[in-house]
Amino acid sequence: MTYIIHGARGSGSSIVELACAEIGVDYEVRDLDVRAEQHRGDAYTALNPQRKLPTLELDDGEIITESVAILLTLDERHRDAGLMPPPGSKQRAQALRWMLFMATELYPVVELIDFPERFAYSIQANEALRERAKEIWHQRWLVVEKSLTGSPYCVDTGFSATDLYIAALSRWDMKEEWRREHLPKVEALTAAVRARPAVAAVWARHFG
Repeated sequence: MTYIIHGARGSGSSIVELACAEIGVDYEVRDLDVRAEQHRGDAYTALNPQRKLPTLELDDGEIITESVAILLTLDERHRDAGLMPPPGSKQRAQALRWMLFMATELYPVVELIDFPERFAYSIQANEALRERAKEIWHQRWLVVEKSLTGSPYCVDTGFSATDLYIAALSRWDMKEEWRREHLPKVEALTAAVRARPAVAAVWARHFG
């Protein structure tokens, strides 16, 4: 069984690559040149109509987009790997709660920060939108910080794929000094993820 991950270094595909490494499954990475907008070309659009990263090709050719859908698919296919807490447990409910928070409340804000021109009609409006999005980005990270009760992971039973999500997104659009001052629990979680033997090499590839 070999999966194909379409993505780019430092992008959301890092979450999927980290998950595959944690599971220990064979996978192939096909990095796209985002600066050259390769992800917006016809070939990739045929795989992912939204032209966003990541996309996962399953071993039977099935195409999965949306990072949460990919992570849950991997969990269902590899239950023994412990990527998520058991179905029906309170820990799974909390892991899903905060994974969805990352995907719906935080992840979309990145596009506003990085590409405000997709949403505004003038340079002046672009900059105003970017600055407001940065404020929202920081505010929502403070919500995540307050929520963390694990030691150091998101849920009290230990590591889950939600931790990969939190760790990867925490490397985006925030100064290191601000993270250290305002997000000590997020930083501890990220350090724990980075230190996991199965994912260390993948983390270094994406985030150094």
